[in-house]
Amino acid sequence: MNDSDADRRRSRAAALPLRGDRLRGRTALVAGGGGGPDPDFLGTGAATALLFAAQGATVGVMDVSAERAEWTCALIGRQGGRALPLVADVTSEEEVERAARSLVAEAGRLDVLVNNTGITGGAVDAPDTREWDRVVEVNLRGTMLTCRAALPHLRASGGGSIVNVSSAAAVRAFGSGAYGASKAGVIALTADLAYAWGRFGIRVNCLVPGHLHTPIGDRGGDEARETRRKANLLQVEGCAWDIAWAALFLAGDESGWITAATLPVDAGSTAATVLGMLPLM
Repeated sequence: MNDSDADRRRSRAAALPLRGDRLRGRTALVAGGGGGPDPDFLGTGAATALLFAAQGATVGVMDVSAERAEWTCALIGRQGGRALPLVADVTSEEEVERAARSLVAEAGRLDVLVNNTGITGGAVDAPDTREWDRVVEVNLRGTMLTCRAALPHLRASGGGSIVNVSSAAAVRAFGSGAYGASKAGVIALTADLAYAWGRFGIRVNCLVPGHLHTPIGDRGGDEARETRRKANLLQVEGCAWDIAWAALFLAGDESGWITAATLPVDAGSTAATVLGMLPLM
């Protein structure tokens, strides 16, 4: 795969028209939406925040890093959108609730929550369990706390949409330890919240990303990148925009009768067996 092919695949989804009005008049909170430093190589949270703003939403960009949150907001501002940086550690109930209140105080309402926060690690055979505990705390408990903080504001707006981001590691073994277990928990939590909060007009759905070329997934060099590209049925490299567009669908009116759904965004990689993939690789 040469550089021009890689650039073309990376910008494939971004070539779609970003601007529209599918979220006009709405407010979205994107947890894990910070980014930087390359505007042409975004993570899934930053891409989602940028797309939502381009589609008319006021976006709260929440991140544990003020610098990263402000970077995404500045990028949105340069594109003519409206965004508010919010600093919070998702493992802190107080910080997450404060961030949600700040966004609603500024924008007047909350209609959409995207939980994109996640860290990796947590091997079962590690010398101690502190890393395991931290991964589960961020990925699973953090998702729960953010949903919990958003609930009263979504209810006050008459309902809304929550989009949780899991991982292919939740449904296929990768030797990922706490990461896979915590992301599997996010899928179960999604279904449970959809059951509990549907009566409030709140839809809760889950995205399951596959192998993406993003800053967090850019490991192993060109050879590993080419292997990841081949490890799906379309033989096309996934990027942050693929997740952003799927999140937009679940956030907007087009998915108004969809809740408790788990949507793979993986070019079919989790649908095939190992033996079935070998001829493609």
